[in-house]
Amino acid sequence: MAETSVDLSGKMPGWSVDMVDNSELAEIPAHILLVDDDPSILIALASLLEGPGRTVLTANTGQSALRYLLRHDCAVIVLDVRMPQMDGFELAGLIRQRDRSRFTPIIFLSGVDTMDADVVRGLSSGAVDYLVKPVPPDILRHKVDVFVELFQLREWANKQARKQSEERFRLLVEGIEDYAIVLLDLDGKVATWNRGGERLTGYVSEEILGQPYACFYPPEEVTLRLPDDDLKQAIEVVTGQAVRADIDRQLVKKDGSRFIATVMVTALRDERKALQAYAVVIRDVTERKRAEQALRESEGRLRELATHLERRVEERTAELHQSQERLRALATELSLSEQRERKRLATELHDHLQQILVLGKLKLGQGKRHAEAVPEAAKLMKETDDVLSDALKYTRTLVAELSPIVLRDHGLSAGLKWLGEYMHKHQIAVTVIVPEDELTLPEEHAVLLFQSVRELLINSAKHAGTGQATVALEQRDGLLRIDVRDEGAGFDHAVAAAAGTPGGGISSKYGLFSIQEHMRALGGSFDIQSSPGKGTTATLMLPLATRTELSESDGSALNAQHSALPGRSALNAQHSALQQHTNRVRVLLVDDHAMVRQGLRSVLDAYKDIQVVGEAQEGAEAVRLVDELQPQVVVMDINMPKMNGIEATTHIKAHWPETIVVGISVNTGDDNGNAMRGAGAAVLLNKDAAVDDLYRTIQDVLKTNV
Repeated sequence: MAETSVDLSGKMPGWSVDMVDNSELAEIPAHILLVDDDPSILIALASLLEGPGRTVLTANTGQSALRYLLRHDCAVIVLDVRMPQMDGFELAGLIRQRDRSRFTPIIFLSGVDTMDADVVRGLSSGAVDYLVKPVPPDILRHKVDVFVELFQLREWANKQARKQSEERFRLLVEGIEDYAIVLLDLDGKVATWNRGGERLTGYVSEEILGQPYACFYPPEEVTLRLPDDDLKQAIEVVTGQAVRADIDRQLVKKDGSRFIATVMVTALRDERKALQAYAVVIRDVTERKRAEQALRESEGRLRELATHLERRVEERTAELHQSQERLRALATELSLSEQRERKRLATELHDHLQQILVLGKLKLGQGKRHAEAVPEAAKLMKETDDVLSDALKYTRTLVAELSPIVLRDHGLSAGLKWLGEYMHKHQIAVTVIVPEDELTLPEEHAVLLFQSVRELLINSAKHAGTGQATVALEQRDGLLRIDVRDEGAGFDHAVAAAAGTPGGGISSKYGLFSIQEHMRALGGSFDIQSSPGKGTTATLMLPLATRTELSESDGSALNAQHSALPGRSALNAQHSALQQHTNRVRVLLVDDHAMVRQGLRSVLDAYKDIQVVGEAQEGAEAVRLVDELQPQVVVMDINMPKMNGIEATTHIKAHWPETIVVGISVNTGDDNGNAMRGAGAAVLLNKDAAVDDLYRTIQDVLKTNV
């Protein structure tokens, strides 16, 4: 066999061609494919090229040659150029299109003298040589020998590489102790065993080799054919009929003890996709599973504790809400008691003291006629009359400040007009705009509204710096609205509140907080808008009672409530009487967090014109409750399990289009806002702003949808 200088050291580090034993090369079979349409030439070429370790294949057509190449990898192909049906050039092109034969050497043989163009065509089609018949036998044999030897050297190198790879893999597998790595034969019996398998199961190689895979499974799972299912699933993964997944199994050790393991079975196939063996990787996860179970138990206990704490929070929140309601009612009652006492004092001053002073002046007037002859007496009586006049003027001022008679006798509109004139005393010009028709209000409501407006005007006189203000009263859509505006210095509401001086320094008991609490107790609302240098607008809103309600609740009911400081039952009766003057908005709260729902409820329960009629913790329940409870407004969270807020809103608006949906969320970006509005929500609020804006927003959307 001819020598060659091919360098294969790059494939197998640590060895060279000089190390190759020719006997080993001879054991590597090499196929030589001869293609010619002349049978005699095929016989001659086969006799010339036969030898040890060689298999000569002959084909008389291109189609036959292609069939051989589908089954065999050839060391070299000797190909005739001129053949019927498919010539050598065409066949060479098809051979080069196949991945496994793309680099197989092709030697062209031509029976006629050829032109250079034919040689170029042959070499460009992938041939390594182009010979013209008759070819000297030694030359052809020598060329073929070179390619056969190259093929055998390459196969030998691949074989050595596989041996080294398999040895390294064997050392790697045997050295792993945390996993059992098992190779099963086609019958599902153990063919290889590593130290990890010995550590996990207690079996040494001599005991386990040849044993069925099912020996690792408890008897009851063998009866259920779980081992067979594992192998079957591994085959289905390879064929694309299943997805690979680690399986948790209960396995049995040599001593009979059981453990939980993650098992992964892989079907091993050769290049032709034929099943050769199964690789099984087993990992003991018993401790992890125990830890997970302990964690689940801890989570269960934590959930129970959280539920208990949530229940306690709800109870405390309810108690706090009740206390808040009692305190609000008590504050209102104290204010009303003060106003009643002011009214009583003003009545005493008006009905008694002022009458006595007038009588005194009359008596003095009569006496003056008899004292003209006595200058000293006349002078004394005049001085006394002046004193009585000053006293009468002073008592009138006291009566007006304690409880203006015009407010008691002629109502709120007249009282506000009087107040506009009265404020000249505080160096402020007030423009009062009121409707021509007098409003019919319970006296207590009118008094609290009057006192609130007076305190706001006094506050403006102290801090606005303009000496001007406007009071505008209007009645519309069942609501009474009073705006107190100035174009003065204004203030930063947030900074003032944080500093503990709401309203730019109000210190009287009718400060902003007191006004707000009084309005809530009446079922109304109070809002103030201000910013530095842009003035201040304070708005009082109160639902108006119908004449029927007024006639039913006027007089004795309220007087009975105000007759003494209320206890719990009296406070509840007072709340019931106040609620009769309001048309309450029915609201359904929807949020998957109970604590959030309770917080929203506490916000809305502070308003007498709002009634929370129900709560839902997910979208489907909200849809059902809308059908059952028919709320006017649904406060809808977006992110909820099962049916989210967007889906629920779409359903609600499709079936009950008149229902108003106010969306709330943690993320109000464009995506959430557009989605909720597209589903039919009127507005989307950030949860963080719900405490300050929810009530006002509900009022705004109700007005918009009237």
